[in-house]
Amino acid sequence: MIYEDVLRLAEECAAKHSAHVVDVSVRGSQHKTVLEIFVDAESGVTTELCSGISRELGVLLDERNIVKGSYQLVVSSPGIDRGLKFPWQYKKHVGRKLRLRTAAGLHTGKLVATNDEELVMEIEKEAVPFRFDAIQEATVQAPW
Repeated sequence: MIYEDVLRLAEECAAKHSAHVVDVSVRGSQHKTVLEIFVDAESGVTTELCSGISRELGVLLDERNIVKGSYQLVVSSPGIDRGLKFPWQYKKHVGRKLRLRTAAGLHTGKLVATNDEELVMEIEKEAVPFRFDAIQEATVQAPW
């Protein structure tokens, strides 16, 4: 129940800042709960964006007494190790190396184009399209 309430409130706060919640983690004990909210935005994630969402979300959580006991609220970008979940996220990674998992296996290549339905990766100098609904997991690969 707490997860759903936190997710709903986090999505409301993120939307006010033109951002999206890509993941929520609720962990810890009843006496010290840790709420991690991972947000992304088409224009990128800044410290100011995270702190603005955190301030608003903290007020709502307290007003509605969502978390019993003390809690720590962390709002941050998903980071490179968290997968891409939404088609809009791919646009800002054009030119970067991606790793995709589909039913056909693992695919690694450079993201060269994307639209609302698919992306195109360059794999061994060949343009290979992948429909978003066929992608099971996608991660940006570190350039090093």
